[in-house]
Amino acid sequence: MGHRITSVLSALNIARSTYHQWKNWQPSQRETRRNALKMAIKAVYNTNRGIYGYRRIAAFLRFILKTDVGDRLVWELMNELNLKSRMVKKSYKKPTTTTDTPQKAQPHEEVG
Repeated sequence: MGHRITSVLSALNIARSTYHQWKNWQPSQRETRRNALKMAIKAVYNTNRGIYGYRRIAAFLRFILKTDVGDRLVWELMNELNLKSRMVKKSYKKPTTTTDTPQKAQPHEEVG
């Protein structure tokens, strides 16, 4: 049961130009570049076991792959991909002092 597209579009209250624009849609250069960068970012991230953050990934893309990309763009794309660097927090242990001899009591000065 075929319906003419014009009758379907008029029933849905959609202009024919909108339909044809949707039918012939092509991704923009910006969108194509962002998708290619997303694949590169994911590859670098997975290769380095998720340790690299956005700054190091951006530096890797700039210097190794000769891609012109900024830190901010890499940060945005990593957020879209839900990638976060796995930072290892260094624990700080306060040094403990152990003494074998008892501490001398401080003499109190008299205020006069």
